[in-house]
Amino acid sequence: MHPFKDKNIFVRNAWYVGCSTEEIGSKPLERVILNEPVVFYRSEAGVAMAMYGLCPHRAYPLALQGRVVGNALRCNYHGFTFDGRTGACILIPSQPAAPSNYRQKTYKVVERGPWIWIWPGDPALADEREIPSSEMLGFGEGWTYLRPFAFTGIKARYMLLVENLMDLTHLGYLHGDMSSDFEIYVTSPLEIIETEDTFKVVRPMRQGWSETHDVMFKPENRFEGLSDFASITTYYGPGYITTTSHITHAIDSLPTVDKTVYGDVYFHHAVTPATEHSCHYFGTSSRTHRLDDRAFDEAFYPFDAAVRQQDIVAAEAIEARMIQFGEPRTELMAKADIAAARIRRRIQRAIDAETAEARVHQPVAAAF
Repeated sequence: MHPFKDKNIFVRNAWYVGCSTEEIGSKPLERVILNEPVVFYRSEAGVAMAMYGLCPHRAYPLALQGRVVGNALRCNYHGFTFDGRTGACILIPSQPAAPSNYRQKTYKVVERGPWIWIWPGDPALADEREIPSSEMLGFGEGWTYLRPFAFTGIKARYMLLVENLMDLTHLGYLHGDMSSDFEIYVTSPLEIIETEDTFKVVRPMRQGWSETHDVMFKPENRFEGLSDFASITTYYGPGYITTTSHITHAIDSLPTVDKTVYGDVYFHHAVTPATEHSCHYFGTSSRTHRLDDRAFDEAFYPFDAAVRQQDIVAAEAIEARMIQFGEPRTELMAKADIAAARIRRRIQRAIDAETAEARVHQPVAAAF
């Protein structure tokens, strides 16, 4: 399935954003993740929990008026109750004892930044140290961020959004009506820095004061001449990408760059597969300047949302045509696609490794 070599397009042993911290409370939330219905909720103590979202008794959705009891979740159909940590069935009201050997599937979850992260794969392999730290993501001290976006049930496979983010030459065209500043990305050079944990695309540029600077840094902070400017796209895994925008080293007319005035800005993109043809897209932006400027937040939020919505419209348009007319027979690649092509290979290797591991552990059929 495009852009991979077989029907399997998911990496299961990875951290994905399942929902924002504000989306869940005592009322359960259902979300499809990697073709599985997952129910998220908070225990009575406020701890985030996640388990397989259908009751094993009659496949009733546990999120549908399910009730939190301690750290357990009670099905609203017949009252079957499941422990949120172990998945054990701890109560069947119609009989004196629950089965001691049954376990509902539960998932490892971690609350970090504005997100609830979930590990859909082998729980024994889940290591929360693989989630980027709040400091790395720009959620730590000295930063502020917008209230998060949650675009759910997008009718497009997740890789369409991932590849959109790895090639920013689309900014001057798809988002050209939002800002003329985006034209600079079309011709900017790029440098790729690849490590075992991350993949970075760096676009160094020289840029003068612009309409975007007016919005981000205030007109009264206008500078003369050019600044060293960089856009950095960082891929942390199949489900999380940041794109940053910041003045890096120098402004011609100023001796130093004051980051509380000309701050760094991170745009966060959490793309979580739902099914083969759908995904969820969570996002926010964080910055080091105008930390307590709520008026700026309210003004910038709809602009940020509109740009992301244009990406979603594009991805859904491509998905609809691939379903209608079939997947691409040929694919014309340009120099700007080098990052997306390498990310494809990186994800394909992870899929292949999981497939090989699953085959090793398949039970051997008995010979008769």
